[in-house]
Amino acid sequence: MSHAVDAVDAAAIALNDRSWTPSHHELTLARDFFTRRDAIPQRLLPGMPQSPSPQGWVTQHVLWLEDVAHLAGELLTAWRAWLPDGHMIGLLGAYGGLARTAAPLAARLGRDWSAEWQAPPSKQDTSSWEDWHLPTEQRRQLDALTDRLVLIGAVMVMAVNRGETGH
Repeated sequence: MSHAVDAVDAAAIALNDRSWTPSHHELTLARDFFTRRDAIPQRLLPGMPQSPSPQGWVTQHVLWLEDVAHLAGELLTAWRAWLPDGHMIGLLGAYGGLARTAAPLAARLGRDWSAEWQAPPSKQDTSSWEDWHLPTEQRRQLDALTDRLVLIGAVMVMAVNRGETGH
């Protein structure tokens, strides 16, 4: 079992057995994270056309994960003095740590894209490029990572709700 899972499980258990009610600072941190995370713009690689799908390109999701990891790291650095080693810090650390695992893929996609495209490709060319550079197994791994992030986010939301109601 990983440290990230341990932190998430510990926070969920503490919420469920009511041994943890998030403090004002923890609530502020979580709200700030959610607000800033939800405002992160979808990035495209240079010259990448807009996706015909409302979900965007898979590459955009990978780049978003990279941005989320940076955001979590910035917030952890800023808040550690206020919230040393609490459950919310553990949750945000787990969230950022999992998102950070996509950074090598984001870097590789960026390198491959810039090496392979001199002129902006069509949407069809971009779709084929993603199929080649993000094969099915890689997409399954990204889906699993996203599922874990949703779980951590759900525990954070549960903590915010618990802290707001005090129950």
